Amino acid sequence: MVVNDRLRENPGLQRMPTTPQQWVHYQNEMAKWVLQQVKLGDGSITTSGGTTINGLAEMPGIVPSEQSLQMVSTGNVRSIQDTLTPLTATDGGSSATIAVAAHDLNMSAGNVSYNSGSITGLAYSTLYYVYAIDANYEGGAVTYLATTDNTVLVVNGGTYYLDQITTPAQASSGNISAIAKASPTTFTTSAAHGFVTGYVIDIADIVDNGPGGDIESTFNGNSYPVTVTSATAFTIAVDSSSLTNIWASGGTAIYVPPSTSGPGFGGGGRK
Repeated sequence: MVVNDRLRENPGLQRMPTTPQQWVHYQNEMAKWVLQQVKLGDGSITTSGGTTINGLAEMPGIVPSEQSLQMVSTGNVRSIQDTLTPLTATDGGSSATIAVAAHDLNMSAGNVSYNSGSITGLAYSTLYYVYAIDANYEGGAVTYLATTDNTVLVVNGGTYYLDQITTPAQASSGNISAIAKASPTTFTTSAAHGFVTGYVIDIADIVDNGPGGDIESTFNGNSYPVTVTSATAFTIAVDSSSLTNIWASGGTAIYVPPSTSGPGFGGGGRK
């Protein structure tokens, strides 16, 4: 039997490695190939001293690097990111966006660096699992993907799982059509505002009817938690009953949800 002919049976040994990570993978593939050649028909191997070992399961398993293993391994941590989580999620306007910061994946054989990126067009208030396909674990410029199905993470052996993250709620807003001075102050909007009690909203551009602008100065440029009383009304816990002027026109109330970040489960498992 010609060794070169048998080597051709393993695609993993057809290309010479060029990086430290590829060398680790190549060495592991070569070790597996050698074991395959010396195995006997009954699944055992015989050492040079004549000792027979019944099956590879009895051999002590020594893995020189996590890079010879699948990036995702159930219930285990195979590697650690150099940041708590590289993920943040924001409202992108008509859909949610997940941003990925540039980061390193720390392994026993060295660090693998990954680029920054983003995933757009995602649903609001949805849990996503973020990953990339990196078959040789080389890092560099990868394309980041997001899925709501975590079984996708274990289908491909070259999957690098970054983290999980829930996208924020969609920003809500309303154009103010009336303000009733009282304690609390009641705001009416010209259309459904989409707020939820407890949202902190920004007030801007109110115009009142007199000099001094006490309603304008009280509310414009400030943020308040709201109590929703109807689809087009809410109250703010400010006593405006003693203010001199009344609302004349204009005004916006805008809720911008805060960005979220992942819990830091990336790198193949919980940290």
